[in-house]
Amino acid sequence: MSGAAPDSGSAQDPRALVRRDTVLIVAVQIDAPPPAPFAAGPLVRRWQRADGNDVYSTATRRAEYTSQRLAPLMWDATVRWHADERLDPGTAPHGFELTAVELIRLNDSVLDMFRRMGASPEANGVALLHGRLPALPPAHMPTALRQCADVDAHHAGGAYRDWAARQLPPGCRLSATEREAVYCTFITARDDLPRLNQGARHASWSTVDQWLWRMYHASDFEPGDEAPDELASLRFRLRNNVRGVLGLRGLVLVGTEPDPGPDERGNYYNGTTHHLTSLYADALALARLHQVVLTAFGTEVARIAEGQPKRREVGQLERDLLVFRRGYWSAGFGRQDTVDAVTRTWQRAAGLPETLQSLKEDLGEFSRQVQAAETEMSNAILGLLAAIGLPFGVGLAIWQGLSSSSLTGLGWSLGGIGVAIVLLLVIFPGLHRLLLELWRDRRRE
Repeated sequence: MSGAAPDSGSAQDPRALVRRDTVLIVAVQIDAPPPAPFAAGPLVRRWQRADGNDVYSTATRRAEYTSQRLAPLMWDATVRWHADERLDPGTAPHGFELTAVELIRLNDSVLDMFRRMGASPEANGVALLHGRLPALPPAHMPTALRQCADVDAHHAGGAYRDWAARQLPPGCRLSATEREAVYCTFITARDDLPRLNQGARHASWSTVDQWLWRMYHASDFEPGDEAPDELASLRFRLRNNVRGVLGLRGLVLVGTEPDPGPDERGNYYNGTTHHLTSLYADALALARLHQVVLTAFGTEVARIAEGQPKRREVGQLERDLLVFRRGYWSAGFGRQDTVDAVTRTWQRAAGLPETLQSLKEDLGEFSRQVQAAETEMSNAILGLLAAIGLPFGVGLAIWQGLSSSSLTGLGWSLGGIGVAIVLLLVIFPGLHRLLLELWRDRRRE
């Protein structure tokens, strides 16, 4: 006799959840614009509002709703492409239900910056994999999310990473250093949210907090004693019936009330899904692009530190960093404070402000070192000219003052000048080091 079906709303009932919307964001290298079925521009989604004024997430609409400054960085046809038809995701080893793929590349200004550096960064853009977590019992959702976000070549025999790589078009590949996707995910239930664990440590936790903690960490492990404080630090404030947490792993949203379903026009949660898959995902994608650029800068600064910094390359890096700060870094989502908070919170979690400040300080120190070295070199050259010019001038004056300024006398004068110069080089080691440095610089060039 077969076992009884799980109760509706049970953590073992695959029908308990309504939404499992998820966007996976991974760093990629984009060598060329992708071919069909990819089209230029962002993925366009429709939000059917209760008042009949449906919203479409076109590039123009996003720029009008947020800031025109973001258009050439995030939504322009030269930096963004999408495909939501004729996709053939195949059988995902983790069951992720792929619905669309988007690519966002750094703009030409930043790519030109990389070329000037001679840098070969591991990534120059991000890919957004849109879809849903597999239709599993709620208790399995944290594990499912962890597997879907896993792109480590050493996990599951590389099956998860291989699946993600197959979703990318020709000319686009996963960054070699990418291990885990940053994720946006939104969970709602048909009735009350099922409790994921009845253990004693969870007794004082609300069901919503259970979901937030487990989905953020994508883990089935018991939370430690520090978990309540950690959860409090991760809370992301939203209005009405949605609660969220935001950190380095990504953004997790949970509906606190029953969800009548996405086909219900005017359903509040339809708007949340729309924002999750458009603006919230864009905010995290922008933060990841910041990370890509700062990583490339860090690599270049480390390379310069290994050799002898040159004024030209240090000055160029300082200018490039300033352009980045005034461009990508300072760009925001206008009046959409909640969306801006997604970018800024992830930046802080990833330590990007500290990285930017460290780069500024390192380049400033290099600039001071170069200036000091050039000042020292100028002083030394002046000293060398004096060491050579003074004996030479005195010797010629003596030769000209001789009663018979013959070639023989000139030879003796030049000989004396040479001896005087050699003695000066021996007496003053700094002049000797200067000649050696000039010789080495000449050889390096």
